[in-house]
Order: sequence, then C-alpha cells, then structure tokens
Amino acid sequence: MKKIKIYWNNLQVLIYGKSAIRFEDRLLLLSTLSIFAILAVSTIFNVVLNLKNSIIIVSFTGSLTFLGLYLYGRLVRIGNFIFLITSIIILVFTDAIWFVNYGSSGPIMPVFVVFFSFLILVFDRKYFLLISAVMFLNILGLYLYESRFHETIGSYPDLTTKLQDNYIGLVFSFLVIFSFMAAIKKNYIHEWERAKKSDLLKSAFVANMSHEIRTPLNAIAGFSSLMSDPDISDDDKKMFEDQIQSNSDYLLSLIEDIIDVSKIESNQLTVNIQEVDIVPLVRQITQSFQLAVPTGKKVQILTNLTMSALVVQVDPVRLEQILRNLLSNAVKFTEEGSIEVDCKKNKDFYTFSVIDTGIGIRAENQQMIFDRFMKIDNNLQHLHRGTGIGLFLSKQLVEIFGGKIWVESEPGKGSSFYFTIPV
Repeated sequence: MKKIKIYWNNLQVLIYGKSAIRFEDRLLLLSTLSIFAILAVSTIFNVVLNLKNSIIIVSFTGSLTFLGLYLYGRLVRIGNFIFLITSIIILVFTDAIWFVNYGSSGPIMPVFVVFFSFLILVFDRKYFLLISAVMFLNILGLYLYESRFHETIGSYPDLTTKLQDNYIGLVFSFLVIFSFMAAIKKNYIHEWERAKKSDLLKSAFVANMSHEIRTPLNAIAGFSSLMSDPDISDDDKKMFEDQIQSNSDYLLSLIEDIIDVSKIESNQLTVNIQEVDIVPLVRQITQSFQLAVPTGKKVQILTNLTMSALVVQVDPVRLEQILRNLLSNAVKFTEEGSIEVDCKKNKDFYTFSVIDTGIGIRAENQQMIFDRFMKIDNNLQHLHRGTGIGLFLSKQLVEIFGGKIWVESEPGKGSSFYFTIPV
C-alpha cells in the first residue's frame, strides 16, 4: 500500500510538477492533458471508422495544440492569461469539431456541458454571468446555423458509424467529468484536512502563547518586586534589572510578531523599500547575538561579508527581522560550533545565508517549519521556548520582497537557511 502511494505521488509530480499548487492550476494541467489524450485516441478511432478527412485533421491538430498548452503550463509557467487562452482554444476547437462531426447528430453536444463545467471551476465567481452568456450565445449560434444550413454539415454514412461515434464520444465525456469530480473531491478533502490541521495548530498556538506570555510577565513581576527589598545587594539588583530588560524585550518582540501575523493574514502588512547598505547591518546583528549567547553554549557567531559595502533595495527593518528570526533559531538549536551569516550577489538576486552547526532538521520537517505556529517535537529536536511563527513570518516577508526561502539540513550536521532578495 505504501509503495502504491509513493508511485501515485510520483505520478502526480510528473503530471503537475512542483509549482502547480492551486486547485485551478492542477485542473488546467489535468484538463489539457486529458483533452490531448482524448483527441489523440479520437483521431485513431476516426481513422478506424473511416470518417471524413476534415474530422481526422481537426482532431489531430487539436491533440497537438492541447499537448502544447499542457507542456507550456507544466514546463514554463501558469499565469492568468493561460486560462483565458486555453478556454478560447477549447471553444474554437469544440465548435470546429461540432461542425465537421455532423453537428447535433454527432458526439459533441455533451462536450459543451463538460466545457461549461471546466469554465465554472477555473474562473472566479464574478465571471460566471459572462461565461454563461458566452456559452448561451455560442450554442444559439450553432443552433441557428444548423437549422438554416443543415446540408453543409452533412450526415453519417450509415447508422452503425453514427452509433459508434456517438457512444465513444459519450464515454469520453464521462471520463472527463469523472476526472473533474475526482479532482474536486480530492481538493475538498485536502482543504478540509488543512482546515482541521489549522484549527489544531491554532489551539496549540493559543495554549503555547499563554505560556510564552506568562513566563516573561512572571519574571518581570517577580524581579520588580524584589528591587524594593533593602536586603538585596546592588550586584543582585543589577542582575534583576538585566532580567527585567531581557524579558521585556522578549515580550515586546512576541507581541510585535503576533501583530505582524495578523497584518499578513489580513493583507495589511506594508514594507518601506529603500537602498540599504547591508554590511554594517549584518555586522551589528551578528555582534549583538554573539554578546547575547546563553552561558554554557560554545557558539561563535560571525559574518563572512568581506566587501566594504553592499547596497540592497529592501526594507531594513523587515530584513533585520528576518535575519534575527533565523539567527535566533540557529542559536536556540546550536550548543557548540559556529553560526555564519553571509550574502552573495548574482545576476538576479542577493542570496543571504545563515548556516549553523546545530542539531539539524529531518527531511520530512523541512517544509512544515515554515508553516505558521509549527514547532518540531521529536527526539533530536525537542520543543524550545518560542511561538512557532518566526519562520512563518520570515517566509512571508521574503515573498513580499519577491524572493524565496528554503533550508538544507541533515540531522546532527547543522542547518543552512537561505533566502533571496531581487536585485
């Protein structure tokens, strides 16, 4: 059973690729591939049934066209324009096949229902009225043409050919509708599982957040009450002040992260892009983290930046936020060794890196750590203090800048986090 699931997942990656994540994108690829296969098989049947050459030419040309559309979406990119182009081409070819395949006497009429279903699935709700009007006018035009010029459409050479062609066309229509329903059902189950997982994560986040907020508040309240005790030495009071300041900073950072998550989810987060020399920024951040390394950890934090200046178009506050989140995680999960921060420029991107010698991350967890509220809990990567939103925020901010973020890691061999900022 496990092998079958692996084969199925590999087949899906082969068909859809890794970039087609949205249901609409996957449906487009599935539809163009299915239409290609159907038209290719139809061409063979048309030859076997000895139908007229125009039918064979149209079905063969259509198979090549939809193979091209599939390959473009699969290998190049899927944009909003490809949905419109594909829809127009489907309508044109459906009308052409209707015309050469004996109009309403042929197998094409059910295809209009399938095509209408496809349009409803891939386009936004605001276009439903326009889609319905176009389909109605198209069908009306075909009806008026056939009623007036029936002789130009022609008829089947015999009843057997007509029955075979119509029933084969009906079977193909059922296959396409089945693929649509299977895709819809799978997407529904996927979204339901995602919603359920999100609900569980939110519950865990609320429980964890109450602990994360209570811990610094208790420290601030406890050490503040001790400050007024006359029997406590000045050295102890200085230590209490440091603890109050540290926990206040942590609490402030925690609240700011929560606010940022809320802004991201409501599309209200704004960035202030400007020219920033990142060399002094990175050096200042690494120095501050080196000074704050917890006692008992033998960790050296350094930067490999050797140039005197490196100007990047970015929001300096948000860039610092990303680097601090990555460095905070690196320090948290590294007991000894080094943490290196670097940035390299190529033709299109600046690539930042934060590389540590910590406990590493298992392959199955390397994507989920960028999900909101997600924290890893296993033998090697036990729960540490934190909310599970730092990497989620970093990912969202990097994507706002137009870049991407990823991790390369092995358990016990450290982790290398990379993110890009467009030039």
